[in-house]
Amino acid sequence: MSASGWLRLRTSLLDRLAALVLLPVLGPPIALLAWLVRRREGPPAFVALDRVGARGTVFRMWKLRSMRAEAPDGTAVGSAITGASDDRITPTGAWMRRWRIDELPQLWNVLRGDMGLLGPRPETPTMVDMADPRWREVLSVRPGVAGPTQLVIERWEAETLTGDDPTVRYEREVLPVKLAIDAWYVGGATLWTDLRVGWSMVQRFLLHRDEVAIERTVRAALPEARSIPPRSASRD
Repeated sequence: MSASGWLRLRTSLLDRLAALVLLPVLGPPIALLAWLVRRREGPPAFVALDRVGARGTVFRMWKLRSMRAEAPDGTAVGSAITGASDDRITPTGAWMRRWRIDELPQLWNVLRGDMGLLGPRPETPTMVDMADPRWREVLSVRPGVAGPTQLVIERWEAETLTGDDPTVRYEREVLPVKLAIDAWYVGGATLWTDLRVGWSMVQRFLLHRDEVAIERTVRAALPEARSIPPRSASRD
């Protein structure tokens, strides 16, 4: 089976079945987190953000609100790019972002078929150019709740986007690297690749390892990834 064939099968069937099982299990914790957000930060607890999905279609991606509710729909105003030191992030939101649990409502997007569990993270419409062949390749499949790109660039991206005008730095420095890694994943995804990505997430977020299995593979395959300092180096 081709990489794109595997991804389409997984995201259209297997991931949706997994979301159908996971939503009743994780529904109570999500409801508790929503209550916590409303109690500490005020309503709304959830926000729906425009993101670009497969074949360039725009969908509404759900998250627990982690930033100040400044617009009528509960979203923050200003830059679409959020740096680690962004003062729009609420105290509760910073804690949720640290553990990625603000993304849990995206299981609903997986069940609907907007997203898969693994894949390139969806971008805001202003960042996507469907005339660019790199974007057409990346968006030939559904985006994911999580993917290998975040494992490779997470700390470097946060450090790069500090300071003024993070949007310009994101477009010039971060986005080309993300596109390269996302295209590599879409072009070669298999069951084995996805198992390695899943294990790498366990290594990073549960075992707290600086270098994880899939990161070594990506660095070996892509010059763009080799230019990124390892997490241990950036931490030092």
